[in-house]
Amino acid sequence: MIYLYAYSNHRSDLDALRRIGALWKALDVRGVSAEILVNDYRAQLAGRELGLPPATTIETVLDIDAVAAYGDTVLIDSPETLPDERLAHYTSHFSKLFLVRPCGGQSRFSERILDPWDPQKGPIVSAEYAAASSATKSGRVLIYGDSDYNKRLLHSAEAFDGLGLELYWGSYFYVKYEEELLRHFSGLWESEEYAELIRRSETIVTAMPQTAAEAAAAGARTIWLDRGTEPPCVAETLNSCGVQRLPWSDLGTLGRLLDDISSAHLSASSLERWMEALLD
Repeated sequence: MIYLYAYSNHRSDLDALRRIGALWKALDVRGVSAEILVNDYRAQLAGRELGLPPATTIETVLDIDAVAAYGDTVLIDSPETLPDERLAHYTSHFSKLFLVRPCGGQSRFSERILDPWDPQKGPIVSAEYAAASSATKSGRVLIYGDSDYNKRLLHSAEAFDGLGLELYWGSYFYVKYEEELLRHFSGLWESEEYAELIRRSETIVTAMPQTAAEAAAAGARTIWLDRGTEPPCVAETLNSCGVQRLPWSDLGTLGRLLDDISSAHLSASSLERWMEALLD
């Protein structure tokens, strides 16, 4: 059995779940069974909105062996710490263990490292978005993130005034400031409409790298708002896809940039490579 674990919490975005979801769908097309593991009930709901099957919820990455059995294959997409003792146990307990690490990394035991942001091989993106690249598109949308825990978007909302942007309401957004935020946008999209937004939007502005990659695959004019929290390989990979990077500190120039960008593209994806590694 193949187990795919995606980490999330109410302070972060669902990038890992979207990568895991793309991989699950690719395996499903081939008739290969896999089970998704998550550690948060809202990730369960978000997964269903992305067309994924019900996932199994566990507490942390340390509890994977409570579900996965000896000889299974496990892929972990999580920033959680795996102590050497637990990692050694996993590598001996499971037939294959894969760890997702942005910009790569060094294997500590016999685990295999998968890089979701390899500039030469491309990001992990569901095939459904590339299939929509030739579809008719319209509208501008801000998909800031799934969470605004530190209220960065709320505090900077005036920068979006008059730009004609609609707003994607993230799964972890605070309901209590919906009315205040919406004063700065021309419309609202709910979280269950995420995939449709990626497929149909002409222009997508986002602070989530994974969403920027998906928008590029769909052929949208794409701007990535760099909050300064991602490693260098992320910017390099998105740049290779034609995504325009805008540092958060330069948010005031977004209006000019919106009128001067071209459609992005995805020249390569690591999805098939990851799938082949799982099935090898």
